[in-house]
Amino acid sequence: MLKTSSTFRYVLLLSLVSIAGLGCSSSYTTAVEQPVEVVPDVVAMLNGSAITLDEFKTNFDRNGRVPGEDSVSADDYEEFLSRFVDFRLKVLEARRIGLQDDPTLQTEVQQYRLQLARPYIMERRVFEPLVREMYDRRTDMVEASHILLTVQPNASPEDTLTAWNQLTAIRDSVVAGASFGQLAAQYSQDPSAAGQPGNPGYQGQLGYFGGGRMVEAFEDMAFNTAVGEVSSIFRTQFGYHVLQVTDRKRLPADRELAHVMVRQQGATPADQAATEAKLDSIQAVLERGEVFAEVARTYSDDQNSAVRGGNIGRLAFDAGLPFTFRDAAFGIETEGQWAGPVRTNFGYHFIQFNSSFPLGSFEEEYESMKSRISQMPRTQAAQDAFAARIVEEEGAWVDSSLVEGWAESMSQDSLVRWMALTDFSTLDDDPVFVEFADSTLSLSEFAKFFRRITVPAARTAEQRVYGVVDQWLAERAIDFEVNQLEQRDPEFAATMQDFRDGLLLFRFMEKEVWEKAATDTTALEAHFAEHGSSYRFPDRTRVVSYSSVNEEGLNRLVTSIRGSGLDAALTEAEADTLFVLRADTTFIAEPSGSIFDQVLSLNQGEITDASSYNQGWIALYNDGIDPEREMTFDEARSELVNEVQADLESQLMADLRVQYGVVLYPEALQALIPE
Repeated sequence: MLKTSSTFRYVLLLSLVSIAGLGCSSSYTTAVEQPVEVVPDVVAMLNGSAITLDEFKTNFDRNGRVPGEDSVSADDYEEFLSRFVDFRLKVLEARRIGLQDDPTLQTEVQQYRLQLARPYIMERRVFEPLVREMYDRRTDMVEASHILLTVQPNASPEDTLTAWNQLTAIRDSVVAGASFGQLAAQYSQDPSAAGQPGNPGYQGQLGYFGGGRMVEAFEDMAFNTAVGEVSSIFRTQFGYHVLQVTDRKRLPADRELAHVMVRQQGATPADQAATEAKLDSIQAVLERGEVFAEVARTYSDDQNSAVRGGNIGRLAFDAGLPFTFRDAAFGIETEGQWAGPVRTNFGYHFIQFNSSFPLGSFEEEYESMKSRISQMPRTQAAQDAFAARIVEEEGAWVDSSLVEGWAESMSQDSLVRWMALTDFSTLDDDPVFVEFADSTLSLSEFAKFFRRITVPAARTAEQRVYGVVDQWLAERAIDFEVNQLEQRDPEFAATMQDFRDGLLLFRFMEKEVWEKAATDTTALEAHFAEHGSSYRFPDRTRVVSYSSVNEEGLNRLVTSIRGSGLDAALTEAEADTLFVLRADTTFIAEPSGSIFDQVLSLNQGEITDASSYNQGWIALYNDGIDPEREMTFDEARSELVNEVQADLESQLMADLRVQYGVVLYPEALQALIPE
């Protein structure tokens, strides 16, 4: 009987669904009538229905094509046709006998749907668009400056309006010709705007950046504003911004860089002279061709990178580097060359370009970008927006009269305490509070949900309630889409149908073949009686493995066997009450690639050295040859079961081909063979 663990069950199902892996015998296929006359575009008929050439080709491409092989022969197509028809027959018969109505099977299908659909939806509707957008924005970069007026997320309408009006006046001045940089230095509340020249943020200058460097709203505005233009005013979690795009060009490939840094120790002329002298010495050494890494280890004041030969890792052009460092590092044309010295706020730098990392194809970059995006707030925002679209499309109802009553009678803090302390289940009336699609939420259920989640920040009790409602609707919307996905997405529907068919096939084979073969002792004994002489063991080496967690004790046993013989050594080992020894016997007919192969090179009576094995130690003893002999019924049982299974399946498929009127048209497959 084929036995599987619960984990292996899903693996096996996938193999069964993959028609090429069914392993069906072809011994019974020759009995099927194969007319000479070809029916156009039909490769088989079963149960009165046609399998078209297009359907066959689709399934062959999904399940029958051998990876890496471009050419397909007529025999390949014919073999797959036979197996594909047998697969369809098994599923048809499974449905006829009602296996699809088994509650455990239906539960398994539903569990698989839920397990597969949510990640599938998130991948297609959330991650793929975000990754595509980021990928496109990692090919180009924009150079922009901005002015920020900070506004807290829960700021009052008065404060919000004041910031908006102030920034509107600033923007009007820029449009009228005022210097964006000077206005940024004067008014921007981004602390970096008042920083040092050459550093990102100075006078609002952010430098170049590609996708993934800024918060989503800022990035969207920057990439959608033309070069030389000033954006409209927009809001992020930091406040209100206006930006000016000054350039747009290709984003250079990431580079692995190394540097030698010299930090000036003081501000006196002597300190400056000492620094210049050190820089001259380093430059002279590098110009003589000394290895950059060795120079960094000897001279660099950056101890963190000096121990790595100055290596500061893989850096992007838009990684926020000081502009002078960035321009010098990415201005080096050849790998292995260096530039410098250049000055930053950290000191002076000699920079080496070690290697380049060009952006790969979308498919090559997908997983790494997805991993990066999944850590960004924009992923949750995209998921929320997706859920909100579903809610808008399907419609939702909230008892607003209840919300208005709470807002009039309670402050926000009072509402939270009331929801936390009130046992709504004791109330006489527990009305429906929210409705969405086929889901409803009663008042008591809402209170439980309210207590369970992190309540979103809000300015009023009414906003707090609707924020919680939105969270509940977001959860239900995704669940709703999961349950609708099979009707809306043909690719997912095909995947689910494959799983159902595979599960039906598994249950059918288990019921009609595997269990019958394993439990029909009479058939097994009859088969053994007829073919018993063919079940034989060849000459096999008996291997006795002695294992222990005590390495020292096992080494003593090996030495004793080699000196005193097996019996005396085991007697000595038994006398040692502190030494725990296990002995197992294995038979080996030929090399198997395992640790036991060591014994095949030993003579009878010899033993290997102790070696580490399976969290302990093992020594292998050659106990001689077990000569060729016939198997007993019990020893041959597993082979017997397999052969009886094959016979049962062969007869079953022959009967089903007759029952369902199978006719094959292999000549129609010639249309798939290139001329």
